[in-house]
Amino acid sequence: MGGQGGPAAVRSAVRESLRRLRTEWTDLYWAHAEDRGVPLEETVAAFGEAVSDGLARRLGASNHTAWRVERGRALARAAGVAGWTALQLRRSYVQPRPGVALPEDGHRLATAESLDYVRSEPDMDLWAYSSLLWSSYTRSDHPLPEHYDHPGTARRLTVLGEVAAETGSTANQVVLAWLTGGDPAVVPIVGVNRTEQLDEAFDAMGLRLDEGQRRRLDEAA
Repeated sequence: MGGQGGPAAVRSAVRESLRRLRTEWTDLYWAHAEDRGVPLEETVAAFGEAVSDGLARRLGASNHTAWRVERGRALARAAGVAGWTALQLRRSYVQPRPGVALPEDGHRLATAESLDYVRSEPDMDLWAYSSLLWSSYTRSDHPLPEHYDHPGTARRLTVLGEVAAETGSTANQVVLAWLTGGDPAVVPIVGVNRTEQLDEAFDAMGLRLDEGQRRRLDEAA
C-alpha cells in the first residue's frame, strides 16, 4: 500500500491507509507511482517521518529504478531518517519478449541490474508481484498474454513441468520455490481467492529445489 507525491500527499496517504486498515501502524509502507516533479528530498523526508511518527515500521519503493532507490537511500542517510529497505518489482519464472512494452500501466520488470543491486545491499529485500502470472502456469483457461509468446517461454515451461513432476509439486509451487531460493532471494506477493490456493502457496515454502533442478530452471532460455 502507499502513495507518493509531495510531503502533504504522503502524510495524508499514510493516515488514510491506516484508517482503512483500522490499525495504528503498518509493518511495511510502499512508495508507489513516483512523481519526478517533486524533489526526491521532500518525498524521502515525508516517508521517513512516517517511521519516526510510529506509523510505519519500515519503507519500500515499488516500481522504482535502482538508481532512484539508491539516491533516495543516500538522502535518507544524510537527513538521519529511515530510508527504503525493500524494492517491489514484477518478476516471475517466464519473462515477456525482450524489449516489449508491458500493457499493464506502471509495471516495471526486475532486471539484471535491479537483481544485482538487491544482491549487493544487505538490508534490501526484493518483493515480486505478478509472481504466478494470474494462474497461467496451472490454468488452461488463463493462458499467458501475447507478449509472453516467444521460444524462451516454451523452453522454460517444459523444464518447469519436468521439475514439478520430479518433486510432486504444482508448477506454481516450483515457481515460488525458484523465487524464494534464488540469489537474491525474492519475497513473492501472491493473491488468492480460495483457501486451496493459499494452502498451495504455504506448502511451496517447504519445497527445496536441488542444485541440478535449479540449474536446469535457470539455464532454460
